[in-house]
Amino acid sequence: MADFRRSIPVLAVLALLLGSAVTASAQNPALQCFANAAVPPIVRAEGITELVGDLLLNCTGGTPTAFGAQIPPVNIQVFLNTSVTSRVLSTTGGTWLESLLLIDEPAPAAQFGCETVSGVCTGLGNGTGAPTYYGGGTSGTTGNNKNVFQGQLIGTNSVLWLGVPIDPPGSTGTRVIRITNMCGNANALGVASGNSIPTPIIESITATGTQSVPINNPQQTVAAIQKGLQFTLGSNATTTTAFTVGGLQQCVSPSARNVGTMRFTELFATAFKKRNSNSSVANPSSSVVAPAPQNNLITGAALNTETGFYNPALVGNPSRGNVGTAGLPDFGTRLKATFNNIPAGVSLYVDTVMGSTSGLQTGSLLQKDAAALTASEAGAWSAVAGLAAATGVPAGGALATVTGNSTSFVWEVLESDALSFTTLSSNIYVTYTAAPASNSPSLGTATVNGSYAPISTVTTATTGPIPRFADTSTANNIFAISPCVTNLLFPFVTNKFGFDTGLAISNTSTDPFGTAAQAGTCSLNWYGDTAPAATTTPVVNSGTTYTTTALASAPGFQGYMIAVCRFQYAHGFAFVTKVGATDLAMGYLALVIPDPARIAAPFECAGGSTIAGCVTSGEQLGF
Repeated sequence: MADFRRSIPVLAVLALLLGSAVTASAQNPALQCFANAAVPPIVRAEGITELVGDLLLNCTGGTPTAFGAQIPPVNIQVFLNTSVTSRVLSTTGGTWLESLLLIDEPAPAAQFGCETVSGVCTGLGNGTGAPTYYGGGTSGTTGNNKNVFQGQLIGTNSVLWLGVPIDPPGSTGTRVIRITNMCGNANALGVASGNSIPTPIIESITATGTQSVPINNPQQTVAAIQKGLQFTLGSNATTTTAFTVGGLQQCVSPSARNVGTMRFTELFATAFKKRNSNSSVANPSSSVVAPAPQNNLITGAALNTETGFYNPALVGNPSRGNVGTAGLPDFGTRLKATFNNIPAGVSLYVDTVMGSTSGLQTGSLLQKDAAALTASEAGAWSAVAGLAAATGVPAGGALATVTGNSTSFVWEVLESDALSFTTLSSNIYVTYTAAPASNSPSLGTATVNGSYAPISTVTTATTGPIPRFADTSTANNIFAISPCVTNLLFPFVTNKFGFDTGLAISNTSTDPFGTAAQAGTCSLNWYGDTAPAATTTPVVNSGTTYTTTALASAPGFQGYMIAVCRFQYAHGFAFVTKVGATDLAMGYLALVIPDPARIAAPFECAGGSTIAGCVTSGEQLGF
């Protein structure tokens, strides 16, 4: 009995301990995390460095680390279904990226970056699991718990954070882990066809270490890919009619001829972005005012900029690069027009500023998207000054430097409105000095491509630039330089029934009026009975006459002939006679068909309201 009584206190203590264990277990369920990507952004299918949405882990449960004890380290790794293209900040001891891991949504002044060379910082528990982070101190000592960690690239599509201290928050708290500044190659995945759901960028996350960190829904869609840009040509900024390629003649000097309007249209409302929240037409350069910190990914503010999570005051270890530049792109969205096959002797001009007429009405102001010309495709912002109107181009135009028959212009978006679709437009002006005698300008058809910029073929993480894009553009004919010709109609030519026709074409560009001498061939086009294929004359030099007969050029032919001479001031004469010129003959001057041929109203009376009987129908010929 005495032994039994002595055992009662022991049983009571054991029961108390067991009860406490059950209570503790009930109060502190196992640590687990729930992955969430919120609403994934739309990214541009042309983009190589598209900023995807943040991936969050909301972690609950577990037993908080005891006061002064080391917080269990965890290796956190994410994978994209395309190559990671976040900026590389350093390659010392690993490929260190601008991609960051933040713990517990720290405010800007309370963001403490890990400062060790290895990128691993240990932390000490406070016994409660409550957020407690500090700067300074020595890694692993009180006062040195960090909440911002820099990731390193593994392979081409994965980012790793080694030894991140994850303190279980217990039954009443939540530990939030945010992965931010992840960029991916959207162009490699392409665009879904038809009305299919947009192609997703998918991010997967794993957590391994000294403690178990189960993750629910570890695979999340962090972006939806859509084509971002449509490039078209029009006769002006708003017309909906099909564009007609501008025809220019070699012998006519145009005065700032507007040959068309380029139109860059965003295909979703956030496709065009300025660089940073403080960028604007008035302040495009970061050398004027430092870019503003952006914690919009934490606060939830939609700033519609190319900048990601950016805190210039953030400090890490210098060997891993300047973490204070993480999330800051090199520039805003850039738009590029590339001209090829420009005829020699032609000068091209475009508008230095493109501004849309759409936007969000705010009070009495219309907030517009706008872009301005910058001096280089991938260099820092550098404004291009517009020319004066006295140059023959409307004030504000910019002249191209043509190299090898090609040139390009690049505009940077400096204002952007996330609540409207925008079309940014620029006119194209052409000038040249006509000199057909020296074949200037040269003949040919110029093309233009419209795209995002800068264009790059680097599809993996590198040191820059960001953003960059693949070239998915196609060439569009924009204007053509055609030769000045004289079209001569010989309405009756015969080599039948004993008759023949003599034909003469004179090149009269040598004259007493100072006309530049020209030379060229004539194409003789035959239409009628037994018509031969077109024939080409030898070169008819200025001040000379080419002669032939129907017998020599089109034996057995009867009908009419049109001679297309590749020079101005050609005149023709025909002489019909019986073979041998015996007893019947007739001569006539060839008629001049206006160039370009078949203009409805080539002469001043056509279409005029001042001359009775003049109409715009039919054909009017001269001689």
